[in-house]
Amino acid sequence: MLASFGQAALEALAAEPGERVLDVGCGTGFSSLRLAEAVGPTGVVVGCDIAPSMITGARARGAGVEQLSFEVLDAQQDDLAPDAPFDAVHSRFGVMFFSEPDVAFTNIGAATRPGGRLAFACWQHESKNEWIALPAQIMRRFTPDPVFAPENAPGPFAFHDPDRIRAILTTGGWTDIEIQPCTAPTMMGGGDGLDAALEQTMGTSVAQIMRKQVDDDTFAAATAAVRDALAARLVNEAVVFDGNVWIVTARRPT
Repeated sequence: MLASFGQAALEALAAEPGERVLDVGCGTGFSSLRLAEAVGPTGVVVGCDIAPSMITGARARGAGVEQLSFEVLDAQQDDLAPDAPFDAVHSRFGVMFFSEPDVAFTNIGAATRPGGRLAFACWQHESKNEWIALPAQIMRRFTPDPVFAPENAPGPFAFHDPDRIRAILTTGGWTDIEIQPCTAPTMMGGGDGLDAALEQTMGTSVAQIMRKQVDDDTFAAATAAVRDALAARLVNEAVVFDGNVWIVTARRPT
């Protein structure tokens, strides 16, 4: 689902052989492995994530890659570079969940050398991403008391506003900030068909809020309506929408 956007962020970062790279919110390490390929055996890649279960999966995925390591770290407050600063910092949808993003990007900047680079992918507004906006709209029609996240609250769409991104990065000491739109096909459920797409969709917070407020029959009716909407987007047995993200780059001052 995220591969095309991750590739765009990797290309924007352009990691080079021998560089030290930090992968923030690395999850199970998919992008970290790609970065390790780019820096080669003379480089270093450290993937960090706040979730121990993610790091366990990442360590299994990256086993045997000597230039790659993974750490359970909170990028908002932990020391990210105890040995040496990083040349570059990357994130694929891992920076939108900070409770204090100004503090986080200041901390990330402190771990990056002068002139070091930053590149990350983040979602544009929910309304620009029909893969979640369409089923959410349907589910909210069945929900007696729909709950909407406060504007700019930590979450997938917290960085939807380019002006806010610039302000956060500027406060964190980053310069040369560029924010470019990126649109690519987004395959729900990993492209594994309608059932996988429906399972992913019904695991969202909007669905969980609805489930707590409605009876079984209402929940079943809502699920059927969402399934019909997803079925209308089947392309070669995969549920596909256009996804819209920002690819953000910046530098540390020299």
